[in-house]
Amino acid sequence: MDYWEEYTEVPRLVREETLECLQMALPDGVCAPDTETEIVKLSDANADEMVALTTRAFPGFFRQRTCEMGSYYGVRSPSGELIAMGGERLKLDGFTEISGVCTHPAFRGRGLAAAIIWQVVREHRKEGVVSWLHVASANRRAAQLYLRMGFEEIRKVTLHRVSRVAQVDTDSDSTY
Repeated sequence: MDYWEEYTEVPRLVREETLECLQMALPDGVCAPDTETEIVKLSDANADEMVALTTRAFPGFFRQRTCEMGSYYGVRSPSGELIAMGGERLKLDGFTEISGVCTHPAFRGRGLAAAIIWQVVREHRKEGVVSWLHVASANRRAAQLYLRMGFEEIRKVTLHRVSRVAQVDTDSDSTY
């Protein structure tokens, strides 16, 4: 039975997408190398361009306020455009998730994602937390990058993207 079927009766929720993922973690013994890539700290003031980049690279899983969940870093092109980014999302006791890692398609293959991931890992090492992440199973290029960096596959997980459906007031024909 599909795991989601157990939850089909949840009022006002609809499943938009199911994503098969690998959950990976970076062992303590892996050291983050230095980088020559210029990395900038991002903030909620950069939210519009962060959403625009993630929408281009991996649509739908990064929202306007996602960047408030942790620290985010980016790389800019010579013209100032945000071309790569990554940061944190879930923070658990002793574990912080690396998330939102993406690179503009025109700038892939230059090591930008790895440089950003190492920046996040360096911060995690200072904080004494384990770096972990999720990657879509179908995203072989990213999964191979994480394995080359030393991440280990922990388990396979299924994520469901869910949204609320507006409730219609049948007496007044208004939606709330």
